[in-house]
Amino acid sequence: MASRHLAFLPALAVVGLALGPSPARAALQLFADVGGTTFSCFDNQACDTNPTTGVLSLGNAVNINGVVVNGSIQTSTGNPATPGLVNVLNSSALTVTNTNATSTSATVAISDTDFTGPANSYSTSGSGTFQDAVGSLITLNWFNDANNAQGADSATDTPGTLVDTFTYNVTRVADSFAHSETGAASDPGAFSMTLQFLYTLTPGGQLLSRGMTELKPRVVPVPEPASLSLMGVGLLALGLMARRRMV
Repeated sequence: MASRHLAFLPALAVVGLALGPSPARAALQLFADVGGTTFSCFDNQACDTNPTTGVLSLGNAVNINGVVVNGSIQTSTGNPATPGLVNVLNSSALTVTNTNATSTSATVAISDTDFTGPANSYSTSGSGTFQDAVGSLITLNWFNDANNAQGADSATDTPGTLVDTFTYNVTRVADSFAHSETGAASDPGAFSMTLQFLYTLTPGGQLLSRGMTELKPRVVPVPEPASLSLMGVGLLALGLMARRRMV
């Protein structure tokens, strides 16, 4: 694991805007605690403005305890809802603004399950720009769970192993960040991924073009020698049959 610059925090808090019952099955979901006020949103529930399964989108100008979020979208691919696609959990937001007269802290988690294994590597990334937010603090965490447990039942519900983490203190009026990391993983079967944001945003501070991603490509099994030999025998037999027909 390595740390780099990165930024994406309160935007997630916006997800909690519309409350809804937990889905009967595992699903893409988000939970936020913004200044002591908790919120949650689940894929395909009333709070989700995008009907596509695997896309959790919130409306614009979502105000959660004085933190206003625009353009918040979470996406998930590589599980039963999107078979054949790469395993990716992603979260983004166009703008996040603290309209309070005091600094506001938040913790947000986003999670989904049933990503397709086997997988033996991961890539994490994140980026964003802070404006008028000197003194703000951000910590970003990426989790993986080979036991495929559902995360984000609370802001601190992050099952599995912490595969990457990032912390940054904002020191400039305009401060941009970028972070990326790769590493080894061990997921023989279906697994879950969880993204978590913890932040303190100063009064009037803004976070723009926030993004955070965890990607785990599926390993395509290589045929064993015995299987290759059997395939070779089969191809040889087909070739002999075709030759006899030509004689």
